[in-house]
Amino acid sequence: MQDIRTVIDVGNWYIKWVVFAEEDWRKIVLAKDMVKTQWMRKGRIIDVNELWKTILSVIDSFEKKLWEGLIDSVVVWISHPKMLIKRVREQKRLITGVVEPEDISHFDKIIEDLEEEPNYEIIKTIPITWIIDEDIKVKEPLGMRGRKLELIADIFMVPHSFYNSLIETFELIWIDIDDVIPNILWGVEASLDVETKDLGCLLIDIGNNQTTFVVYEEMEPLAYGVLPYWGEDVTKDISIGLQIDIKEAEKIKREKWIILYEDNIDEDEQIDIKFLSEVIAARYEDIFEKIKKVLEGIDRDWKLAGGVYLIWWGSKIKNLDKLTKEFFKLPAFYWREKQLMFGELSSNLQFINLLWDYIWFEKYGQEWWAWFNFNISFDWLKKIVEFFKKIF
Repeated sequence: MQDIRTVIDVGNWYIKWVVFAEEDWRKIVLAKDMVKTQWMRKGRIIDVNELWKTILSVIDSFEKKLWEGLIDSVVVWISHPKMLIKRVREQKRLITGVVEPEDISHFDKIIEDLEEEPNYEIIKTIPITWIIDEDIKVKEPLGMRGRKLELIADIFMVPHSFYNSLIETFELIWIDIDDVIPNILWGVEASLDVETKDLGCLLIDIGNNQTTFVVYEEMEPLAYGVLPYWGEDVTKDISIGLQIDIKEAEKIKREKWIILYEDNIDEDEQIDIKFLSEVIAARYEDIFEKIKKVLEGIDRDWKLAGGVYLIWWGSKIKNLDKLTKEFFKLPAFYWREKQLMFGELSSNLQFINLLWDYIWFEKYGQEWWAWFNFNISFDWLKKIVEFFKKIF
């Protein structure tokens, strides 16, 4: 057994773990677990000590089932309702006329020196494309000839307070972090094929505490977005609209899950189903309106031939595809699950994002350009330097 990799999703309501490995040239699942946490809310780590105790309990349970020392590092995937994604373009003249490793590493320093958003930390930088002499687009420029090299990249950022608390949590349990990756990336790998990304499409990931989206065209992301709305907001809307307790509103939301009223739906004796569907639809339309403004800003409103793809918890609702189609004036589809050889995990909605997170990391997380994501290693280096400064 080899290539053991532990992937963790630090969410607002649950912490989910899956331990993957390779055996006889096959990828297998060694263990998985999901625990509810009271110490994460809306992107805030409320109590670091309690959070690390929760994580430590999961590690202990894994090691009792398998073997001690199984987990010494993790790949952490995170969602945050205030995540920012910024696109950058930087250029550099090629002194030797050939793209060398020093030319590429130069962009590392440029990105590090970029003026960050106040109180935000860069967690991931993903090159979108390299351009040589303002004309030739390539994915891997090393060794190519030219006079000028340009990089277009997306930078993902989260609030400093959240990032620092996350790092502190894993320091307390002596677990190394191999990488921190935004969860917004998993949906593209899970849902979009080459043709769809080439035609142009909109992927909307509707989660429990936020909605994320990405616009693709000609195989490249044109825009990302994170909206701090969904699950809890719908519950509040139902509570206010029906004038009922918040817990009862949550129960009704989970049981009814209806967004467009139809005449053949039986009326509930206690609940006005038509009114309920109007309340829920209003929240979706508010989310869609914000996404539509982004499409208008990049001149892609009504112009994405690949259509709109709806994934994750919030898409599991009747007639949402109809509402989406009417609103965006585009074809709309529910998530089409790809067939994967991971047994039960391949169809388990609780863990499907972690499975695709793992696939994404194995495919891209160890590419030659992974050095862009310097934050974790630099943080450890800074702490070592600060420690010796205090001593001397």
